[in-house]
Amino acid sequence: MSSFNVAQILPSLDSGGVERGTIEVSNYLSELKISNNIISHGGRLESELDKNYTTHFKLSVGSKNFFHYPLIANKLKKLIDRNNINLVHVRSRAPAWILSFIKNKNFKTISTFHNVYSGNSYLKKIYNKKLSKVNKIVAISNYVKNEIIEKYKLDSNKITVINRGVDVEYFDKKISDNDKEILINKYKIDLSKKIILYPARLTKWKGQLEFLDTFNKMQNSELLLYFVGDTKNESYTAKLQNKIHNLNLNNNCKIFGNLNRDELKIFYHLSAVVASFPLQAEGFGRTISEALIMKKKIIAFNYGGVKDQLENLDDIYKVNKHQYENIVLKLKNIIQLDKEQFSNVSSFSRDYIIKSFSKSQMVKNYFNLYEQESI
Repeated sequence: MSSFNVAQILPSLDSGGVERGTIEVSNYLSELKISNNIISHGGRLESELDKNYTTHFKLSVGSKNFFHYPLIANKLKKLIDRNNINLVHVRSRAPAWILSFIKNKNFKTISTFHNVYSGNSYLKKIYNKKLSKVNKIVAISNYVKNEIIEKYKLDSNKITVINRGVDVEYFDKKISDNDKEILINKYKIDLSKKIILYPARLTKWKGQLEFLDTFNKMQNSELLLYFVGDTKNESYTAKLQNKIHNLNLNNNCKIFGNLNRDELKIFYHLSAVVASFPLQAEGFGRTISEALIMKKKIIAFNYGGVKDQLENLDDIYKVNKHQYENIVLKLKNIIQLDKEQFSNVSSFSRDYIIKSFSKSQMVKNYFNLYEQESI
């Protein structure tokens, strides 16, 4: 029997690392037959919840309208009281602000910093720092912990690191030939060529436009570049599509948008290399660990949370941040490396990720934190 009745609060359950981590913690609690709650605007990932033990409450906690916050906070407080919730875990800045409008809290609070968050203006720092006004803070990597201590002048004793975790069991499951064939036909994938996969939400800081210039310099008709990720940022997606057209890369570069989990796994499997070159450091960057679990070749800017993952791994994966001139050579080298040469490197990488960044470790660490903070 647990001592906590937790509610995780986040804007929505559509896609992304925050949402995935929330689902994973919730489902772990459900496996232990522990009732738990999620408060969000909802989304397609709701279908992955165990409805026997998880209750989802729909509330607009992702609202950007400050004038609505007192009203939303009032609804939130009633919901918390009515359901005897004694531990509130906020996973985003807007819910943290809404939470601040609740006076006389009769529950403990936890927050997770999923990144350092951009912006150095006084107002932006005040907005971001609201996530620290809780009883306990979680940082998703050592990088995030060190940066938020420095940027927001936080007490290190108040912060615990719980790394994002990769679902080893899921990525180890064999992909059926039928599922593979369905995806290949759906996206008309040419398997005679080598695929560079760039999995990231389509938005400016993820660096797709800049990497497209690098890909263009390779001038290799035997390579394909596939951008996969959320395309809600329509103006950026259009800009990327226009650049693909202007560089005459329509035959070699495609935008496939948001994939479900199974589709992304198959794309990892089919790719020759997985790339990640964001303009800003990732708080963690879970696609790196996911690809390494599948023994894939990866290449990434070696900074932020990605550096935490790659720190003890081979330099073949690493490019110094923003050094685009080095990417072409590094890409060619890793693509040309045959399976036998790469075997020892990939096996060591996989074992290291399992040991250091598994989902099972992450969810157990959150469970222990919930128990500790609810006493």
